[in-house]
Amino acid sequence: MKPTLIFSLLTLLLLSSACSSTPKVIPLKVYSEPAGAYVIYRVSSTSGDVPWVYLGTTPLESTLQVDSDMAKNTSKLSVRVMKEGYFDSKKEWDAEKLKKESKQRKMLFWNPSLVEHQAR
Repeated sequence: MKPTLIFSLLTLLLLSSACSSTPKVIPLKVYSEPAGAYVIYRVSSTSGDVPWVYLGTTPLESTLQVDSDMAKNTSKLSVRVMKEGYFDSKKEWDAEKLKKESKQRKMLFWNPSLVEHQAR
């Protein structure tokens, strides 16, 4: 009876792992000149408008988790950097660029030089 139970548990474990998609973790590093800018991101999909999510302030080292279902429905990843007294800066990766950069660098990296906003 014991070998049957072990076999059943092993089979159940293998079937459940085959059916679930493991998310891929992509390191994200965002610096800015000057430092201290807010970093927000969103993953746009074909299904509609998605809200922006706050990540932190620069210099930022974080990770994004992308599962296979999300990757199929994603049209682009957008990251925006904002600092008072400076123009916002935004970078976008479509699915192809996201795959390419994460494969080459093993991370997504962005270091924008923010442009000061001249008050009138």
